[in-house]
Amino acid sequence: MIRLGYHPATYCQHEVPVAAALEDISATGWDGFEWFPAPLEDAYADPESYRAYLRTLNLEISGLYCSCSFLDDAQVSKWQKTVDRTIEFAVAVGTEYIMFDGGSCDLPRDGQTIDRIASLANAVGQRIVAAGLVCTWHQHWGTIFEYPDEFHALMASTDPEVVKFTPDTAQLALGDFDLPVTFERYVDRMQYVHLKDLGEDRRFIELGCGTIDFAPLAAILKDAGFAGWIVTDLDYTSLDPAVSSRHNLRYLQQTLGFQGHRGATTA
Repeated sequence: MIRLGYHPATYCQHEVPVAAALEDISATGWDGFEWFPAPLEDAYADPESYRAYLRTLNLEISGLYCSCSFLDDAQVSKWQKTVDRTIEFAVAVGTEYIMFDGGSCDLPRDGQTIDRIASLANAVGQRIVAAGLVCTWHQHWGTIFEYPDEFHALMASTDPEVVKFTPDTAQLALGDFDLPVTFERYVDRMQYVHLKDLGEDRRFIELGCGTIDFAPLAAILKDAGFAGWIVTDLDYTSLDPAVSSRHNLRYLQQTLGFQGHRGATTA
């Protein structure tokens, strides 16, 4: 079954406390939320209590996001330690997906650099898979993988059984990817998807309000029997974050036909 997740970033942008944001995300009808390690330091120390807290909200953590610049050995070592702690937390709290991305634009965009990052992703991904979890690479604008050539080279150099692919529709559009072609090419490698729209000003915007045609992408996912997480992570909004959240969930459910685990929202 497809599950629908939301990122609290827009609430944080509007200075809504995280606890209140998660309560609203739950009340809206989302199945879970995406997060990254830094705000979860206390939860990492007591994952069982955090798992109980999630049960009271009727929410899961859809995935945990661990980025790295790959600029030097110190950054890589710090990233590896963060991922190892995140694996332990994910297992304890019942989260299946750990996402990577990165590759500073200060790095050379050459085969040697891409092979180095791919080798690190494969090695760390193996640790994730060995723990019974799923490792997935989140393509991101503002990295050396922001354009198709470098990204496809990375995918070719990583093990598809170890490193899955999380497409982000807005990030891909910023990099001039052909979205339907990219979805078709990698759909068998996709278990965790970011759907977000991109305005004419090249800024993120609520689903259905921008330039991205989601209908063919939804059809590709459905035709492939996609059964993972679909997550919306806008980062910012000009709307009240609760209004934005409800709009995005309605669009996923009513326009694209992704109901999620909890079914049609009444919020």
